[in-house]
Amino acid sequence: MRRVLLLALTVSGALVLGGCPSKPKNGECKTSQDCAEQEGYGKVCVEGRCQECGADSDCKEGFVCRANACVPKPQCAADTDCPAGQTCQGERCVAREPGSCASDRDCGAGEKCQAGRCAAAAPEASVPPECADVTAFSVHFAFDRSNLTPESQQNLQKLADCLKQAPAKRVLVQGNCDERGTAQYNVALGNRRAESAKKYLTDLGVSSSVDTVSYGEEKPVCSEATEACWSKNRRDDFQIER
Repeated sequence: MRRVLLLALTVSGALVLGGCPSKPKNGECKTSQDCAEQEGYGKVCVEGRCQECGADSDCKEGFVCRANACVPKPQCAADTDCPAGQTCQGERCVAREPGSCASDRDCGAGEKCQAGRCAAAAPEASVPPECADVTAFSVHFAFDRSNLTPESQQNLQKLADCLKQAPAKRVLVQGNCDERGTAQYNVALGNRRAESAKKYLTDLGVSSSVDTVSYGEEKPVCSEATEACWSKNRRDDFQIER
């Protein structure tokens, strides 16, 4: 009997001492449910503390989460987020200083953005009629050769004169071959032909950016198996961007 009574007292004491687990307080939490029951603190549990938010989704529409607090969503992060004529400052779109710009869209008709200021656009050079047809400047090569013939040099001189009268942003020299030879060999040969024309143009003082590409035998202008046809395919063509 005495043992039973002692056991009962021991169990009872353990319950009194252990009791129910204490609830988090003073803004501490394990889950967001702990925050819901605490007054004066945020309702989202973030790393053991009750905060207003942990992500943008915790905030109402028009607000974002910054440093665990919901703040108004910024208007912009860069000038491109703002309407024309405005700039992004302190995450808000504000009017630009008159005459200033970040791109051509901030300037009026006939103006371009240069060094942050709107300036009158330089008139584009007109292309003389004799320079309009770029196919007239194509140059041709002997079989398995990449050196320029006198006739090809004359064509390139005419092209250089045109580019000096009406400068281009970019000139692309396209090297081509007839179908004889392996595809790999013809790509290399086409590249040598394009490089020959490029060097000749730059030696003549063409200031435009001159690039090259080789199409090998992939872009023939004639498909007959005759020398007359093959000679038309052994060529450099030109693409001019203004």
